[in-house]
Amino acid sequence: MNEQHKIISMNKSQPGKRSGSSLDISYSSHDNNGRGDGKMNDKFVTRTELELSSEKLLRHIDEHFKQVDDHFNQLEKKMDANKADTDLKFEQVNTKFEKQKVWFYGTAIGIVTATCTIVGFLIHYL
Repeated sequence: MNEQHKIISMNKSQPGKRSGSSLDISYSSHDNNGRGDGKMNDKFVTRTELELSSEKLLRHIDEHFKQVDDHFNQLEKKMDANKADTDLKFEQVNTKFEKQKVWFYGTAIGIVTATCTIVGFLIHYL
């Protein structure tokens, strides 16, 4: 997993060179500027190495956050498209209902008028 994410592994390091990352930083026994006990232990890294590794990890995290943001943006676009499609379908149903309502009222008025006319003629001539 460390090699996949190119994280510096302190256990696999070789004296004189840090490997396992794309940083490839060389160092010598004088990296501690004469302080401490001479050669640096493989468990420790210099401040520069730590800062470079931290920057690389932060860039890697930022890249993953960007991918997640892009994915959320795509999902949001799909949801907006689905909402627009649903709104269009509801509008079509409402339009059809309005047409049916107009047809129903027109038919009802026509039937009532025809019935009144027929009843009027029957009353008048009988």
